[in-house]
Amino acid sequence: KILSIIDNADFIRLQAKAYLGKTGTETSFKELSNTNQRLIHVASHGYFYSEDDADFDFLELGDHPMNRSGLLFAGADNKWFGEMIPKEIDDGFLTALEISNLDFRNLELIVLSACETGKGNIKSDGVFGLQRGFKMAGANSLLMSLWKVDDAATCELMTEFYRNWMNGKSKHDALELAKESVRSQKEKGWDNPKYWAAFILLDGLD
Repeated sequence: KILSIIDNADFIRLQAKAYLGKTGTETSFKELSNTNQRLIHVASHGYFYSEDDADFDFLELGDHPMNRSGLLFAGADNKWFGEMIPKEIDDGFLTALEISNLDFRNLELIVLSACETGKGNIKSDGVFGLQRGFKMAGANSLLMSLWKVDDAATCELMTEFYRNWMNGKSKHDALELAKESVRSQKEKGWDNPKYWAAFILLDGLD
């Protein structure tokens, strides 16, 4: 699931376009490149496989660390289950390396509400994963997760985050208030950090 927002300086009138189900493809995401999006929200599966994860060698992701981190879109199950995909056709595995070659220089925020989207290979010069891919593409801020997240709690957190942000809070403050909202729902067990602490902002103090 992809939600894109065309550039609008004050967010008063949002022009949103949703890509759901079979329309949420790797190709449709790539087509957002160089289209002056201000906000993109991706609610799909994220992946990160380290060099030691031999169980995933069948995917032929390659040795580059940014090929071992990415997002899954519609059709990714074909590659997962061994179907041969022609090289000229997107396979549904959008790698961090592919993202780094896109143009998101006007992107104010990319929200990756999938699992483990903040993970990557840690090197002496930083983390090689989705965050590096999007920063190389020009994105200003990223909202990512560090581990597997709960769907219901994440839905609540994201709703509160956007409500706070659209009401004038900084991205940092909007996220902290959203976490507090989730954390306060003790009757659901959401006071446990596993339900709200996974999400972090990169370059999101404004």
